[in-house]
Amino acid sequence: MPERRRLPRVAEDERRVRSQLRQLLLQESLVRGTLSVREKVCGRPNCRCARGEKHHAVYLVASRNGKLQQLFIPRALEPQVRRWVDTYQRLRELLEELSRLHWEKLRQRKP
Repeated sequence: MPERRRLPRVAEDERRVRSQLRQLLLQESLVRGTLSVREKVCGRPNCRCARGEKHHAVYLVASRNGKLQQLFIPRALEPQVRRWVDTYQRLRELLEELSRLHWEKLRQRKP
C-alpha cells in the first residue's frame, strides 16, 4: 500500500477551517446582530409588573448603514434566532482563523 503524503500543518488547518465554514453555510441559517433582553413595565395597575415582576422582551439589534436597527423577537422564535446569531459569530471566528492562516502563508512567502 502506498504511503500517504502528509500535508504541511498550515494546509491541514486551512482544510479544517474551510470544511467547518462549508458545513455551517450549508446546514445553518445565520443573522448578524446581538440579542438584547429588556425588562418593561406595561402600566396596567393589576399586572405583575406593577409588583416588580417586569415583562421580558427580546430584540435583535444591529447597525446597518450607520443606523441602529432593532427587531422584536417573539418568545417562540428566541431559541432559533439565538442559534442564527451564534452561527454568524462562529462563521466570523472561522473567517478570522482562515485569514490568520493566510497571513502565515504570506510571511513564509508561499502561494
